[in-house]
Amino acid sequence: MNSQINVIGSGAWGTALAVLFARAGKNVVMWARNPEIVAEMATWRIAPRLPNVVLPENLQVTAQMPERGTSLVVVPTQHLRALAPRLPQNGPLILCCKGLEIGSLLLPPEFVSGQQIAVLTGPNFAHEVAAGLPAAAVGDA
Repeated sequence: MNSQINVIGSGAWGTALAVLFARAGKNVVMWARNPEIVAEMATWRIAPRLPNVVLPENLQVTAQMPERGTSLVVVPTQHLRALAPRLPQNGPLILCCKGLEIGSLLLPPEFVSGQQIAVLTGPNFAHEVAAGLPAAAVGDA
């Protein structure tokens, strides 16, 4: 069975992770908040933040929040709290954002709750991951 992976966020890091999973044969849905950017990426199969990387055919770009599947959340930490109520609720969330929330000084897992959460972090660079270069990442569940 080839499960769906949702990537919530279409910046450089979200695009790199989406491309990585698509190249590994997974069905990937990447959510972007801007419908015009979604249309551009769907038409040209190139992401604005990683213009040298072609989006694989098994990577769908959408402005509709996915409802099912494993979700990688890669939006900037400062936008995560506002987006949290819209995140898919029926699978684990893998937080791929870093830093503290300004004002509260909380880490993302401290203000996103209600389901299974894991964290994935670098050190790595989006353009290197998208190019298939060796990289290191650390996870914690």
